Amino acid sequence: MQINQLLHFVTVIEKESFTTAAYALHISQPSLSTSIRRLEDEIGFKLIDRSQRRITLTKEGGLLYDESTKLVMHYNMVRETALKLKERGPAHLSIGLIESAKYWTAQVIKSYKDIHPDVFIEIEPILSIDEIKKAFDDFEVHAAITSQFINDQGIASIPLYEEKLVAVIPGNSPLREKSEIHLIDLKDAALIISQEGYQTRTDILNSFNKIGVTPNIEYEIGRFDFVADFVLNELGIAVIPEKYAQSLHSTSVYIREISDSPPHRPVYLVYDKKRFLSPLTEDFINLVLKYFDKPPLDSADLVNRS
Repeated sequence: MQINQLLHFVTVIEKESFTTAAYALHISQPSLSTSIRRLEDEIGFKLIDRSQRRITLTKEGGLLYDESTKLVMHYNMVRETALKLKERGPAHLSIGLIESAKYWTAQVIKSYKDIHPDVFIEIEPILSIDEIKKAFDDFEVHAAITSQFINDQGIASIPLYEEKLVAVIPGNSPLREKSEIHLIDLKDAALIISQEGYQTRTDILNSFNKIGVTPNIEYEIGRFDFVADFVLNELGIAVIPEKYAQSLHSTSVYIREISDSPPHRPVYLVYDKKRFLSPLTEDFINLVLKYFDKPPLDSADLVNRS
């Protein structure tokens, strides 16, 4: 027994005519008659009394019609929901986010909520490439803001901006007296740095490598909030994104620009090109691109919209 057979059966009864029902179902009348007969053969009893000139249900057919009507109504609701989901996507948006992007994402989300006030928004802290790929594979996020360029044909990486990395110096360091510092000044300082696999670490080490200096790494930490705590407790100096450093609002630390060969890190908007990009996700992506004066996605970007 297939849902289409029940749909055919219910439509015949509602239209009180095989001809009218076939027209409504966009199938031929012989195909409709065959569908009903196969349904009767499968269940083992007649549904329609064909000895009458008008469409008349048998007793068993009347009972099955009542239940079939409920099932067909539910099927139509499910089908309508599926079409809406394809057109609009679920009323839920999950965004993977690096910590330093929080200074601007709230403004974009505010604009997004003006357009989609009913959408539930979830922010996921995602840092490494492996975390981003897993989040896409597990359908945990719809898009992400990251400092990592993801070299994967299935993932789009759109450059948004570059953020300056600054030195955050504790109160017990003599470097706090300098209005600006050089990378060489950090040579012997206890350095607090991101763990391996994070782009910030790579960017910092590349900057030291350019001047032929091997930094004194004493602490490896994954999240910037832990880095900040370590600096506040005078355990060492950290090099972190400027906007995040400015959000510390502490008189116990000193933020200094690095004047020679200042390290920067690019920030990307990434999304999975292999999955359906709903209009809700597309709207968020385009608002981010607009915020940074980037062109919106075009049809060539949306290879999987169908």
